[in-house]
Amino acid sequence: MKTFNGEKLEEYYSNIEKISSLLSRNEELIREEGYNPPLDNFTIEKENRIKMPQRYIRTSKEFWIQYHLNEIVDNRNTKNNISYALQLSDYYNYLVNRFYIWGSIEIMLYKQAFVNIVSITEALILETSNNINKYCQKCPKIGQCGKNLTKDDRSNMKKSTLKLWKLGILDFEEEEIKEIIDMYDYRNKIHIRLNEQNEFLDNIYNMELYNRSISYLKRIDDKLWKHGVPYYELCMGFEKKTERNPVNSDL
Repeated sequence: MKTFNGEKLEEYYSNIEKISSLLSRNEELIREEGYNPPLDNFTIEKENRIKMPQRYIRTSKEFWIQYHLNEIVDNRNTKNNISYALQLSDYYNYLVNRFYIWGSIEIMLYKQAFVNIVSITEALILETSNNINKYCQKCPKIGQCGKNLTKDDRSNMKKSTLKLWKLGILDFEEEEIKEIIDMYDYRNKIHIRLNEQNEFLDNIYNMELYNRSISYLKRIDDKLWKHGVPYYELCMGFEKKTERNPVNSDL
């Protein structure tokens, strides 16, 4: 287990105090000149603003490799857009681990970071479902096959997740699949008017939920790559469709 102690840790804490003090002093200087941020703000050129430390945010190319975007995703723009969202995730990670944020703002930051992660997960799952279906379209028995990913499966996040689970591609335990689907529901609470809960007082979005979503994203990505991508160019095997296909039923 990594440790961080001794003189380097003391230097780190000392630097935090200095940085915090300097940031506060800069805000005082701005107000002393008659500005009232954030309503009436002082802006400077980008090159003179506070800079993110180098190497914290991974490159788009790194994400292409780490999340198998070349293999899972067909469209180059979609690959890039997923990698950009992953870069944003690194930025959120920096904020939650380096800044002391409290109250409702802390919850809202976790919410936005969580929503971003689940949106990436959604993109990867729907990409896999649609790419598997492209191969199935060549089969004359597609209409009779229970393994076929229907248009509804390929456009609905929950149905796509359940279908890939039933097909053994997302080989999670049932309780884990339920938790993944619950995360989609939490993601959809981004629509403020439709959410009747108090997101701050009910503590819906927090570090625990955020960390679980990141863990699931990586595990889902690995399973899609290992178990889903091979069926982009391979038949999963014909299975006669039943009148009520259990693949699309609720858990």
